Amino acid sequence: MADQFDIVDIVYDTVEPVGVGFVLYKDCSGDGETKNHITIRMLALSETDVVNKGPVNINVFVKKQTNGMPARQLMKGAVQKVKSALRNITPPFGMYWKSRIVWSESLGEAKEGFDCTNIRFEVITEID
Repeated sequence: MADQFDIVDIVYDTVEPVGVGFVLYKDCSGDGETKNHITIRMLALSETDVVNKGPVNINVFVKKQTNGMPARQLMKGAVQKVKSALRNITPPFGMYWKSRIVWSESLGEAKEGFDCTNIRFEVITEID
């Protein structure tokens, strides 16, 4: 059964090779980040003796264009690639893993100078 750190690692390893060319962070981005980037963060994990269940936030940050407008096509392509990777996630051999994309929504300018889309991803793992 995976804990919150394992889940973030598995999601990170799934998103990293999709080729969007963004900097990828676990938990949060560094101060002063100026490039397009993705953050993967685990929210509250519900733990029982046999099941761990919790939501993961994947935030895609795309730098706004020089005129202040969102770079919609770049955001669209990045979000589609990330979602496709999440739908085809491969957990470690022998681990029970059930996951789904709960929603995807624009957060607007969650960080100054960036447009942000949040993907909420839910994960359930069990003891065999």
